[in-house]
Amino acid sequence: MNSCVLFFTLLLAYCVFAIPKSSHEINLIADVIQSSDKLTSVVAHVCWKPSKQIQMMYLLGNKNRPMTVRFVNKDWASIVEPHHRERVLIVVDVNCPTTHRQFFEKANATKKFSFPYRWIVIGKAVNESNAVTSDFNDLPLLPDSDVVIAQKNDSDSYILSMIYKVHVSKKWRVEQFGIWTSVNGLKKFEAVRSSISTRRRNFRRHSIKTAMVILDNRTISNPYDLSDILTDTVTKSSFRQTDPIYGYLNASRELIYSPTWGYYRNGSYGGMIAEMTIGDADLAGTVLIATQDRMEVVDYLSCPSPISIKFVFREPPLSYQNNLFLLPFKTTVWYCIGAFVLVLAFILYINALWENKKLESSEQNSKDPTALKPHVGEIAILVISAISQQGSFTELKGTLGRIVMFILFLAFLLLYSSYSASIVALLQSSSNQIRTLSDLLNSKLELGVEDTPYNRYFFPIATEPVRKAIYQTKIAPKGTKPNFMSLEDGVKKLQKEPFAFNMNKGIGYRLVERYFHEHEKCGLQEIAYLYATKTYITCRKNSPFKEIFKIGLFRIQEHGLSDRENRLIYARKPACQARGGSFGSVNMVDFHPVLLMYLYGIILAFFLLFVEILAHRKLHPRSTVGHVITL
Repeated sequence: MNSCVLFFTLLLAYCVFAIPKSSHEINLIADVIQSSDKLTSVVAHVCWKPSKQIQMMYLLGNKNRPMTVRFVNKDWASIVEPHHRERVLIVVDVNCPTTHRQFFEKANATKKFSFPYRWIVIGKAVNESNAVTSDFNDLPLLPDSDVVIAQKNDSDSYILSMIYKVHVSKKWRVEQFGIWTSVNGLKKFEAVRSSISTRRRNFRRHSIKTAMVILDNRTISNPYDLSDILTDTVTKSSFRQTDPIYGYLNASRELIYSPTWGYYRNGSYGGMIAEMTIGDADLAGTVLIATQDRMEVVDYLSCPSPISIKFVFREPPLSYQNNLFLLPFKTTVWYCIGAFVLVLAFILYINALWENKKLESSEQNSKDPTALKPHVGEIAILVISAISQQGSFTELKGTLGRIVMFILFLAFLLLYSSYSASIVALLQSSSNQIRTLSDLLNSKLELGVEDTPYNRYFFPIATEPVRKAIYQTKIAPKGTKPNFMSLEDGVKKLQKEPFAFNMNKGIGYRLVERYFHEHEKCGLQEIAYLYATKTYITCRKNSPFKEIFKIGLFRIQEHGLSDRENRLIYARKPACQARGGSFGSVNMVDFHPVLLMYLYGIILAFFLLFVEILAHRKLHPRSTVGHVITL
């Protein structure tokens, strides 16, 4: 084992020191890599001698940033790519036999000429080739390609160029990368020091096919028109925000119209997404909601509009969430009042018992019907009459008894006044207890949804229990028509009824400002239903224009053009400036607990009457045929 290690060490030393000076191609490759200032993993397809290959490995491995070097044949499948594809740099020598054409075809089939792969091609000498592009005919080197071609100019210098096409049908464009000499090394031209995506933005009027979602055909004639701002608002906003990019790219525009954004059904996408996946569209002209499945077929570029889709509702009256007649006092106060009633009832009973014994000897007062008897029923009736601020024909006759009666009625007078005042205030109060989807599901609010393609798709496919229950019980119960409605109808219903409406807030709030009174704008609450509502401008997956589009769109945002359009088209949540500006009438929901108590009381009264009749007939069976009732 040691002898083998020694042998390969001596062989490596011989190969390195036997060639005291590195070849020009190796030094050129090293200088180009160093100029990029990136971590690099070299994959080389060359027909060099082993000594030259070892020399290349030795030189690149001893740089400030050591690099890995792998030599491959024409079969690209034998390469195990690193996890970071942006580090891969492919070196090809076209002066080798015809194998380089097969290698190019393999690389093209696996999209190795696109971003983020980098190439250095040792081309033919200048005097041996008619054009720098002669070895790349029929290869799609598009704007995202990074291919440096080195052509030998003389024995000690190389001319370096970069080539690409805006489209496979267009002519080649050549960028002068620099000059390399054995004396001065690489002299990189100033024009190529900026990024590829920045310097290749001149499309020279090449047509960019853009897909748009059109819900109303009137928008096609003039997508700039904002006179009917509620029609195709999202498309008009996106169209105006992406419009400057065509000037930035010096490109023309070809529009492709679609009736929907595109959703995954039956194994494929439709709508605008289909235009970018199986159609010819390069760019989406309408923003798209970001979902995990869509990330596999399109690339997201920028988020120009703060579109948010949520349930919006006015804070409902407090009676929709609570029993108003229990809210005036806290639970501890109710317990104290109950204890107070029991204590007073006990005192009344003792006092009545004492007076009854005291007055038994008096014939004048022994049959007084207004004297309070020490019976539980009479005591209860007296206490109930005091609580409800009603009088009682029975009373305590003594001085002590009158004091107890005064305390009883005074205490409940104060409690009654406080209770009544609280009820009046609570009738005009709103509830802030609806904060989550669960609260919304369990509330008495009616729910509605803006009638748009994305809502009709995302609501029925909800699988999370609460969201699914909201759709099945409040939006589309079985046997009823799903509660989808136009934006205007939904906002008007939101104004007049206890109603929650799922809508695009930026557009919906514009109607809120139009129809709502100032006091009605207060108490507007929001709850998100959709998991993801952030929208992006998208392009075809792995588009060669992706980075160029992205830079252009971000520049539009940085210059404030997107913000201008957002302020012009979308409205923000209205500010509350006149809370409590009007008083609403009391409705059935507010006092239905009292009606229920009244109904239960009537039922209980008839039940007790029936029991009394049965008890009377059992205790006093009829012994004579006729009875005389004297009143």
